[in-house]
Amino acid sequence: MDSIKKRIKGQLPLWVCDAYETVKLVPRFLWAEILEWKIGMQRVSFYADQETVDRIVKNGMSLSRFGDGEFRWMLEITDQSFQKCSVQLAQALIEAFQSKNPQLLVGIPLGLFDSTGCKLYVKIWWKIIKWDTFARLTQYIDYSKKYSNASITRPYIDYIDRDYSRQCFENIRRIWDGRYCIFVEGEQTKLGLGNDLFDNAKRIERILCPSENAFEKLEEIKDAIRTYARKDTLLLGALGPTASVLAAQMCAEGYQFVDIGHVDIEYTWYLSKAKRREPVAGKYVNECGRQVLPGDFENDEYKNSILTVVR
Repeated sequence: MDSIKKRIKGQLPLWVCDAYETVKLVPRFLWAEILEWKIGMQRVSFYADQETVDRIVKNGMSLSRFGDGEFRWMLEITDQSFQKCSVQLAQALIEAFQSKNPQLLVGIPLGLFDSTGCKLYVKIWWKIIKWDTFARLTQYIDYSKKYSNASITRPYIDYIDRDYSRQCFENIRRIWDGRYCIFVEGEQTKLGLGNDLFDNAKRIERILCPSENAFEKLEEIKDAIRTYARKDTLLLGALGPTASVLAAQMCAEGYQFVDIGHVDIEYTWYLSKAKRREPVAGKYVNECGRQVLPGDFENDEYKNSILTVVR
């Protein structure tokens, strides 16, 4: 049945598919609007994306990001995902989210409160997420602090204006400009391969981790970081909720760890002018199924950049 639906969608104009998906959300959106009107929610303070990058670059701060996926893991909501739910994962995420470490920036999606510039479907989606999941986590919010925008690494596919996306990518590239970086990434993530996103980094090496259920190898990943990274190394993580946890825990040990998950895929979509989330050949895209399409990035430069593989 799913394959039939996909074939039908493939024959329809994009706007028809988008309209259909948007209309399906209307009942949940209307309920969220009622809750917004009846209950309301205290607004969270945010750093502008420029400020977030300034703090990472100038103050050596780390960044732990929490999106709708992390919210579900924190609530132990079981679904078919690349990372199994567990009490341990939920607790580790809550601890990271509540960290008082002055060197750690914590990110939540700005779209929960301000979805200006987003596509209509995305505006509706964030309103639903705000009341379906985020409202159940407000006990963990510190309203006296400022949060970063977790969507800083996702500036393209949800937005209308390509010039806005270009400016966002230019801003975030400042994080690794001239830096020696170690990527802590899924084995099939292949950050930066096939594009120029990280060409301004001084040097790139990689710690490869499981593409799925990486949290079960958390201690082994931390040991690998301690073995191969100096305290002045910039650690860039693309590892789902495990990166959110690692950012907090490695920051507590004096490392700079920035969770940049999705930025490479978003940049690839930006370059190809993609209209919706779609698979990228040779790379794991968790939002487009868990099957990696054929694509060969494993040249000598890539192979030589691998420090170790955690399995």
